[in-house]
Amino acid sequence: MNYFKYKLISPTGELLSGIVKLPYKDVMSAISHLERDGGITIYVKKRTRLFGKLVSFRLRKKLSRSSQAEILSNISLMLRTGVPLTTALEETAVSSEVPEVGRNFNDMIISIQGGATFSEAADNYRHIFPETVIYLIRIGEETGKLSEMFKDASDHLKRIQNIVSDTKQALLYPSFVFFAMSAGFLFWFYYVVPKILTLFKEMDVSLPPITIYVMNISYFIQDYFVYILSGMVLIIFFILIARKHSRRFRKSIDALLLKIPLSGNIISASVLAFITEYFSLLINAGMDILQSVTILKESIKNEVYREKLGEVRESLRRGEGIADSFKAAVIFPVFVTRMLSIGEMSGTLSEQLAYIAEEYKNKLNIIVATIGKALEPVVLVVAGTMFAIIIGALLLPIYDLVSQLSVR
Repeated sequence: MNYFKYKLISPTGELLSGIVKLPYKDVMSAISHLERDGGITIYVKKRTRLFGKLVSFRLRKKLSRSSQAEILSNISLMLRTGVPLTTALEETAVSSEVPEVGRNFNDMIISIQGGATFSEAADNYRHIFPETVIYLIRIGEETGKLSEMFKDASDHLKRIQNIVSDTKQALLYPSFVFFAMSAGFLFWFYYVVPKILTLFKEMDVSLPPITIYVMNISYFIQDYFVYILSGMVLIIFFILIARKHSRRFRKSIDALLLKIPLSGNIISASVLAFITEYFSLLINAGMDILQSVTILKESIKNEVYREKLGEVRESLRRGEGIADSFKAAVIFPVFVTRMLSIGEMSGTLSEQLAYIAEEYKNKLNIIVATIGKALEPVVLVVAGTMFAIIIGALLLPIYDLVSQLSVR
C-alpha cells in the first residue's frame, strides 16, 4: 500500500483533493483508480515511504474476540446468501461502530480491487483478523470454501473466548484474596497498630516479646511505607518489561506458575484446551499435521508449552507418529497422548482432539465453580492466624495492665 496526493474534478464538476492509500506502486495505476467513476485527475503524486510510515504509525486497539467473531459470522452469512465479498466488506464497514475499523475495511476493499487476495489484504490488519483466521481464510480461498472458513473461524474464536474467560475467572478470586489480605495487613500495621502502641507507651505498660515484634514491624512499615509501595510498583514494572522482552524470563515464570498447585492446574487446563481446540480446527480445515503443529507453536504464549511443541515438531520431522511425538515431550498428560493414539489409528484425529478440548473446557468450568470453596478454608486459616497474632499482641499488654490494677 502506498500514499498518493491528488487533485481531481468529480463527475459533478466538484474539485476534490486529498491523500489516498492505494495498493499500487506507479502513478498511472493510481490515476486509473481515481478516474474509475468518471472523474478527471489534475494532479497525482506518490508520497515518500517515510510519509507513509508516519501516517500509518498509530496504536491500533485490538478488537475483542467477541467482536472479531461477530464480524466473521456476519461476513460468512452474507457470503452464503450469494453476496459478493467486496459488498460484504462494504456492509461490514458501514455497520461498524468503530470508525477506524470501517476505514480498515475500506482499505481492504481497495486492495482487493487492486488485485490482492482477501487474505493478503487482511494480513495487514491483525488487530481485526488474528493469525488463526488469516490461515483459515487462505485455506478457504484455495478450496473455494471461504464462507465455511469464516464460520469455522467465528466459532473457533467464540470457543477460545470461553476458555480465556474461564481462565481469567478462575485466577481472579485468588488474586483478589491475595490483594485484599495484603491491603488489610498494611492498613492494620500502618494505621491501627501504631495508635494502640502509642497508648501503651503513654501508660508505660510493659510489653511482651510478641507485642515488641509486632511493634517493630509496624514502625518499619511506617518508616519505609513510601519505599515499600515504590518497590512493589518497580517490581511489577520490571516483571512486565522483562516478560515482554526476555524469553528466558517468560519461560522461568511460566515454569514456576505451572509448579504451583492451583495456578498450575488452571494454566495447564487452559493451554491444553487451547492447543487441542486449535489443532482440531486446523486439521478439519485440511492443513497437514507438521504445519499445524508449527502454527500451534507460534500461537501459544506459554513458553514451556511452546518449547514442548517445538520438540513435537522435530519428532514429526524425523518421521515419528503423532501420539509418540506428544508422549516424548513429557508435559502432555497420558489422557491426551492416549486419545491422540486412538485418533491416529482410527483416522478420527480431529474428532478426538475436539473431545479432548471439550474435556479440558469442562475441567476449567469445574475449577471455576469450586475454586472459591477450595480457597475459603485456606484463607480463613491464614488470615485468622495473622490477625490472631496481631490481636494477641495488642491484648496481652492490656491484660497485664488490668492484672496489675486488680492487684493494687
